[in-house]
Amino acid sequence: MTEKAFILPEMNWPEAKEALAQAELALVPVGAFEQHGPNGTFEVDTGRAYGFGKLLAARIYPRAVLAPAVPLGVSYHHMNFPGTITLRPETFIAVVYDVVCSLHQHGIQKFLILNGHGGNIPSLGVLIVKLREELGLRQVAWTSFTSLAKDVIGERVKSESHGHSCEGEMSQAMVLAPHTVRQDAFAPGEFKGYPYQHLGKGYNLAAPYRFDEITSNGALGDATQASIELGQEIVGAALTRAVEFVESFIADGPQ
Repeated sequence: MTEKAFILPEMNWPEAKEALAQAELALVPVGAFEQHGPNGTFEVDTGRAYGFGKLLAARIYPRAVLAPAVPLGVSYHHMNFPGTITLRPETFIAVVYDVVCSLHQHGIQKFLILNGHGGNIPSLGVLIVKLREELGLRQVAWTSFTSLAKDVIGERVKSESHGHSCEGEMSQAMVLAPHTVRQDAFAPGEFKGYPYQHLGKGYNLAAPYRFDEITSNGALGDATQASIELGQEIVGAALTRAVEFVESFIADGPQ
């Protein structure tokens, strides 16, 4: 039996009016339209973010409404792989800003942005400051939800370099967005190494590079090791922690 959840794209406006009157929080999934090697379609990041949003909306029903996913992100680093589409950071910020403004006009005061793509992270930091300082929203947050299960990923994903179209991400996709998975084409990433010393080691050290500089086939890790079981473990841990955050987030401040 499907759990109840307020899923805005599946509603008509009278249903939305009722849901928005009950919900205290809007969940806004954001993704990307970028290559995932041979292992997944261009919608992997968006599908994972939206799928996670559905699970979270069900877990905290009726306290949250799930907005439609923003299907494009900041993906310059994948543009040398045909088919990828990128937004400029300022465009991405403007689109998500307007989504939040629209839902705020409908009465929502609290927002959690669910991010499925690493390339969006710098823009999201700018966005939530703008939303707080320009729109006056005191409670707005974002999470790259995969990071909520980084301990599980650290224990279970053993590839030298991972994080994109790897066994961890494709396992999540099997659970959250199976339509994006190309399991019959799974292949290990053809990793070439990072262009500079200490990049990719988890330090606060960054320099721009294109993905074709570090992987020949667009993937990292080894998607042949992906499984539904691993996906359930990662998603389950992330969901538990997301619920804990949301419960404290909703409880704090004006209702």
